[in-house]
Amino acid sequence: MKHFWQGFEKQSTAVQFKKHSIVLYWSPEEDANSLKGEVKKLSDMHPSVKVKMVNVKKDPTRPIKHRVKRFPTVLLLKDGREIDRLSEGDGTMMLEHMFRKAAI
Repeated sequence: MKHFWQGFEKQSTAVQFKKHSIVLYWSPEEDANSLKGEVKKLSDMHPSVKVKMVNVKKDPTRPIKHRVKRFPTVLLLKDGREIDRLSEGDGTMMLEHMFRKAAI
């Protein structure tokens, strides 16, 4: 006899373990130092948030996956899906908001 809870535990823990991550796509040809510095500072303030900085010259195929065409661009991802996006001109307040959203 199969009970309704058999096999459900694995599925429910996977559903509960949803992680946010922040990805910064940057190019050495663009002036991304200020945004990179802000991302580093905020990642130190929010150690639970996974942050990845991608140099698009070393990994040119990765930004294609997320349809990133301008650099630098910051993405907030949840389980690999884009939730939010900002570029250099969007301001640090939006970046801080993105980190707070990711830390939840």
